[in-house]
Amino acid sequence: MKAYNIGIIGYGGFGKFLHHWWDKLEDVNVIAISDASLDNGVSGSLKHYKNWKDLLGNDDIDIVSIATPPAFHAEIACAAMRRNKHVLLEKPIAITNEGTREILSTQQETDMVITVDHMLRYNPIIKALIRFSRKEAFGKLRHVTVNNYAQDEGLPQQHWFWDKEISGGIFIEHGVHFFDIVNALTTQKPSKVYGCSHNRNELQQDQVAATVLYDEGVIANHYHSFSGPGFFEQTTIRLTYDLARIEVEGWMPMKGTVKALVNKDNRGELNTIPELKVQKVTPVADLADVSRPEGWGPSEEEEDSNTVHCGGIAYNVEEMVSANFEIPLTKAEVYGGCLQEIIVDLITKIEDRSHQLRVTPDDASEALKIALLAEQSASGK
Repeated sequence: MKAYNIGIIGYGGFGKFLHHWWDKLEDVNVIAISDASLDNGVSGSLKHYKNWKDLLGNDDIDIVSIATPPAFHAEIACAAMRRNKHVLLEKPIAITNEGTREILSTQQETDMVITVDHMLRYNPIIKALIRFSRKEAFGKLRHVTVNNYAQDEGLPQQHWFWDKEISGGIFIEHGVHFFDIVNALTTQKPSKVYGCSHNRNELQQDQVAATVLYDEGVIANHYHSFSGPGFFEQTTIRLTYDLARIEVEGWMPMKGTVKALVNKDNRGELNTIPELKVQKVTPVADLADVSRPEGWGPSEEEEDSNTVHCGGIAYNVEEMVSANFEIPLTKAEVYGGCLQEIIVDLITKIEDRSHQLRVTPDDASEALKIALLAEQSASGK
């Protein structure tokens, strides 16, 4: 693999975080940065540009990473591709469907490679869940609940995050991560989207919720709030399968619990979850059916105790496994590892066009469509 030179547009906290983790990779060199707060110049081997258009004029740059506020994503991404730069675009792909269409059209015209930083798909826990969810290893996925309690102490009222003309609002700027994860877990397609929201004042929409119904029955409930102290910041994702209940903790998923009914065919799938530690294994015959209290009479048709029914489907199971898991790294290390994987994924696609990106522009577009529908429903339009 040849060495690839990267230019980062938007050099705030996240842009610096990208730089920090990509500096650890071989054959990847951040050679230029652009931010309105910078003056043109050179620091060591790193070139500084005040205007992002000047960075695009640097012929030594192969890949442009765009880490600006969302309203500028479509314009900069299209301009970069037209200057023969491959693109890693921070989520969301855009803040309008029109912006997305412009990006997709420009990519087809220029044949440059673009991916979007839905980096949760690169998280080791999420990767395992996507693999066995799509295989229906634990039966059908029925329900997903996302609860995200984020801090707003670092978001003063004048911050661009609150300005929908710049950020798109919580559904679009933040919620797309989780709409994308549910999309990745299933082959089903969204069919209905309902949203609601709360504004603390005319400028700050600080709580949003959405329910997404998929065409074969998955229902996903999403709640996001930016209205608390950092001490209470918490994200949980709960997954309900026919044969498993899984809860994942952390905006960057780091740990969780699983309770699953297993047989010889699906038992090994649990071991794909990183750092899984089994706490208890119980034969199905020894499990109590909590839906039937003491004194409840037998059903009219008693079946083999190893047969369970879910949504009209009969499954043969042998044991109930209870386990927990936790990645033994810091949040920064897991987050940084995801960012390293996504740039390597992009480079692999540049070198081998048959390679399938983990996140395609179409994936990012689908997440944005859900976010826009949720925002439209919440606003009563």
